[in-house]
Amino acid sequence: MRAPTKRSSMVGGLSSLWLQPVILFAIVAFCALMSFALNWRQIDANMHAVARERGAALFRLLELTRDWNARHGGVYVPVTPATLPNPHLDHPRRDVVTHEGQPLTMINPAYMTRQIAEIAQLAEGVQLHITSLKPIRPANAADAWEANALRRFEAGLAEVTEFIPGVAPVHRYMAPLKVTEACLKCHSQQGYEVGQIRGGVSIIMPAAELLAIRDADRIRSIAFHLLMFCVAAALLHLLVRRTRGYLLALEHLTLEQEQVIADRTRDLSQANSILERQLEDSETAATVFENAAEAIVVTDEKGNFIQVNPAFSQMSGYPPEEVLGRPVGILKSDRHPADFYAQMWRLLIRDSRWQGEVWNQRKNGEVFIVWLSISCVASSGQPRRYVATLTDITRSKQLEEELRHRAYHDPLTDLPNRALFSDRLRVAISQAQRHGRSFALCFIDLDGFKPVNDRYGHAAGDELLVECSRRLRACMRAADTIARLGGDEFAAILIDVGSRREVEEVATRIVADLARPFALDAGAVSISCSIGIALFPEHGADAEVLQHSADAALYAVKESSRNAFRICPEGGQDVSA
Repeated sequence: MRAPTKRSSMVGGLSSLWLQPVILFAIVAFCALMSFALNWRQIDANMHAVARERGAALFRLLELTRDWNARHGGVYVPVTPATLPNPHLDHPRRDVVTHEGQPLTMINPAYMTRQIAEIAQLAEGVQLHITSLKPIRPANAADAWEANALRRFEAGLAEVTEFIPGVAPVHRYMAPLKVTEACLKCHSQQGYEVGQIRGGVSIIMPAAELLAIRDADRIRSIAFHLLMFCVAAALLHLLVRRTRGYLLALEHLTLEQEQVIADRTRDLSQANSILERQLEDSETAATVFENAAEAIVVTDEKGNFIQVNPAFSQMSGYPPEEVLGRPVGILKSDRHPADFYAQMWRLLIRDSRWQGEVWNQRKNGEVFIVWLSISCVASSGQPRRYVATLTDITRSKQLEEELRHRAYHDPLTDLPNRALFSDRLRVAISQAQRHGRSFALCFIDLDGFKPVNDRYGHAAGDELLVECSRRLRACMRAADTIARLGGDEFAAILIDVGSRREVEEVATRIVADLARPFALDAGAVSISCSIGIALFPEHGADAEVLQHSADAALYAVKESSRNAFRICPEGGQDVSA
């Protein structure tokens, strides 16, 4: 092989010297450009998603309102200039007069929706329009956009969201209204069947506020990418993922539980109906009674046990001979007040049936929760009897509560997490404003935690955080809140403080307790803490201002001495220790 000449080697070296930086620069520029483009598109997608969520929430509220109205067959209101009789409502009792001579007119679901729409437009500028391809009321006729959406609904689409630019830009949202059993009272003559699309609700929301947020986000995105000229990657925090997973699991569990209860209630209602029809056939009734999977109880009018099945004995721990002739009150727990049972009997006597969740107590003292369904059985010439079925739902309730706890508590320290802390801060502000009281917000940051974590490992760091949370709890009253916001950051709400001296005493105690050495498995360590304090309402009347004040005080401590606390300055004077 021929050796390269000196000129060719030099040219190749210069080319390589310039080529590598150009390639690296091109890669960085390309990544920055792609990041910028993706971020730009995400900003638009976020605006669209917020608009869709707002529209969906408004639609769901209207749907529930209409369903409530339809289930009650319409509601009557006094006739006023604002609520005149509906000329498009064909109902034999549209207009009635009370015994006192007050004229009333029926408000059907569509009329109620229109009045809600008028209120929403005056209050928020949101326009709501109930429409249909076959409207009864001419004003409900669909425009071109709504007609296209309705045809897409009939093809299977669940909802439509669209941004309409212009002089006054808006977001339009529309979802279908489906025919239910209650709707057929007014629309059966139009040929509708249950499950068909009756029409839809169109929601027009002013987009100026979301556009302003979008434009601000775009400006920040441009400035960031121009100044930093690097790739920006967004990572979801592990705690957020877990919280979202817990909430989704909780939602899924709740939906499954409601479906199970609904199915079981329907099944039990059918079983009760069968039992009532076959009560005279003792042999058949006894077979059903003895082999039912659910606990079944028969009582007299005074609430004394007459008959129980084996499933009841297995559930409660009471054999039949220990309960027959005794009142059902032996199952009562201390979870319900006396008014609860009194109201239950009043409704049972009035409606001949009652169902709901009830906390009971087994023979061994263990408390459990059941879904209780009671029906009155009255045969001619026979005394009245009450038949109750009990389904144990204790485990489902326990699992639901466990998931709810995990969603709002830090998994390491079991302290409230940031989401629960923010909610309690809002509650504290609301109660303080209502009762004219004061409270203190404290931001607590550990000094020297990172060196311990780096030297002894994450296990020692976790052990230190757990011990810190225990000491913080010991410094607080039962009514106060201590939370872990993340990492080595904690926060506390001191409820109903009488004076600054009381706050200073608590802060002094916290600083002193956290400065004491910690005996960890890996060895003895010492840290300290810095505390920033803001008082309500002196340093802020809302959560954002109050947190900013406490954060400023914490920053001042971190920049000065550490191992101390500081109350937010007032009038140029610092209160610190």
